[in-house]
Amino acid sequence: MELRAFAEQVLHGATLPDKLTAPGPLVDGFPGAAAVLERPARPPELAFPNARVRDSLPTAAALEDTIERGKLLHRFANHELLALEIMASTLVRFPDAPVAFRLGLGRTMVEEQRHLAGYLARMSALGVAAGAVPVNDFFWRVCESMSGPMDYILRMALTFEQANLDFTRHWRERFAAMGDPETAALLDEVYRDEIGHVRGGLTLFRQWKDPALSEWAAFEAGLTMPLSPARARGAAVDREGRLMAGFTPDWIDRIELYARSRGRPPRVFAFNPGCEEEVAHPERGPSAAALAVAHDLAPLLALIAARDDVVITPRLPTVEWRRGFLEAGLGQPEFVTSAADLADRQVGELVPWGPSPLVGQRFEPLPGRGTLWREDWRPAFDKRVAFGWRTELLRELDEDWLSEPTGAVLTNTAQVLAAAESGWIVKAPFSTAGRDRRRGPFALADRSWLARALAEHGSVRVEPWRDRVLDISFHLDVADRCRFVGICCFDTSPAGQFLGTRPGRWAETLDAVLARFLNGDGKDARRLRALGERITTFLGPRLHALGIHGAVGVDAFVYRDGTSLKLDPLCEVNARLTMGRLSLSLDPRIHPSSRGTWRFHPVSRLGASPAEWFAKQQAVRPLTLRDGMLADGCLATNDPATATTILSVLYVEGTLRNHPSASS
Repeated sequence: MELRAFAEQVLHGATLPDKLTAPGPLVDGFPGAAAVLERPARPPELAFPNARVRDSLPTAAALEDTIERGKLLHRFANHELLALEIMASTLVRFPDAPVAFRLGLGRTMVEEQRHLAGYLARMSALGVAAGAVPVNDFFWRVCESMSGPMDYILRMALTFEQANLDFTRHWRERFAAMGDPETAALLDEVYRDEIGHVRGGLTLFRQWKDPALSEWAAFEAGLTMPLSPARARGAAVDREGRLMAGFTPDWIDRIELYARSRGRPPRVFAFNPGCEEEVAHPERGPSAAALAVAHDLAPLLALIAARDDVVITPRLPTVEWRRGFLEAGLGQPEFVTSAADLADRQVGELVPWGPSPLVGQRFEPLPGRGTLWREDWRPAFDKRVAFGWRTELLRELDEDWLSEPTGAVLTNTAQVLAAAESGWIVKAPFSTAGRDRRRGPFALADRSWLARALAEHGSVRVEPWRDRVLDISFHLDVADRCRFVGICCFDTSPAGQFLGTRPGRWAETLDAVLARFLNGDGKDARRLRALGERITTFLGPRLHALGIHGAVGVDAFVYRDGTSLKLDPLCEVNARLTMGRLSLSLDPRIHPSSRGTWRFHPVSRLGASPAEWFAKQQAVRPLTLRDGMLADGCLATNDPATATTILSVLYVEGTLRNHPSASS
């Protein structure tokens, strides 16, 4: 049968038998004139919809029902029919394509007919008829603008069919596990044929691509939205099938780790940890310390970014780190090294670590994405304003387990020095944890610091030094309707510097006295959460009135007050993202029977390069998963190969004991 006649039979046949009729031996003696078909003929029950139809996959529980399984196979059958029609359209549109390409396409069409017939028969056996499920025409819409055979290879063989390696293998295993060997065998047949289809496409791609470009560069450059390499894989990448198809390990790594939005403009996450310093001193720019922290810890934003989002990192994380992060079930967005990499792309909201007068300048190549800084936001960062809110909140709550509204905002040097002599802590209005604050009594250098702070700001915040026993933070989202998010437990040094957090079920690790205190003498397990909700109700509208929106963290602590315990519910307000907020994203990843400790290690104290040091840690405690969650071991949450100042490590214990590494 002539290829042209076979293609027209598939395109113009109005019934499934027309489309499924086997052509016999194929020849290409009369390819005919080029023709473009707006859409193929189909039986009415499978006609393309007037509105977009989104394929939805059933839940595991739903698949226990044979009808739901049949509906799933209906979707697969439609994909095979679409592939058959797209291949036929390619033969009609490009009659001058190389004969070897055209004949190969004809042979592939015969295999697609067999796959389609198999799906139709199996779904019928499960009680589902053709047309029982609305069909999706996405593949046709994406391929109707193909410009030539190479475009077909890129879109079909190397994108949709490559992705089908993952999907068919996944569903083959699912159907086998649920006791449906007939469907599993059909999917295995499709999977093995698909390897051959992809192999053939890859062979032609290598022959036809620009020799000046690498294979990956040619592939990525050849795809246009809504296609990208992200469309060429499923949720779990089938490395074995791709190796059999002829891909190199490097290509498979790139596919596995590739992240780019499939349609919606991605949010862009940017790490500017010096935002509070920039609020206080915009004329100075980001400090060297802040830039060093940004270099190392920017990848942590992957913890809260979606896979379709972008994270700006001064240096790209290595493939090894990214794969480990992905295998741990954590986020894997797209990483770029600067905003300039996104200058020609449509992007969505810029999400900085925190607002500041300089954040817009630092990410200037990005189009404007709303207001990044307003001067009337400054009070949200002012420790004196937070002190006033704390006083209001404590008077409003008036509960005996909470601290008294002690402390003051002072303008008089003598009064500040008198408070310092009593051992009180003195904070500059825009201080950050461990910096721009002093605990009395004051030495000469401290007096000089105080003079500068009063000269610059006019006043400072003073309050008693407390014997802290537990640091926590409440987290909320500020918007038109503010939302309480959760509670994080974190650790600090005696000087107040942040050391790390305790993700997971941290409350279950507390000693009995502290646990009873937080739970209202064991009578109110929700007391702490209820307080967080009250803080959200109190503080959220005040921040929103200033124009603040997004993530906010409120530092709090439990301290010894003589023989009893007290809670200071609003020590600091952080109108930005925080490590505590990132830590909350780790909570659901830790198995309920395990406990987590997230530590931030200064590189200077490791005694070896971060990569060498962490390799030893990992050799002793390799990461293990249970039920898809982290159960034991350790994970570097930023890249040891690129860290120069800080290495962050998540330790997970299967028991309540702390691993020695967690305190090093």
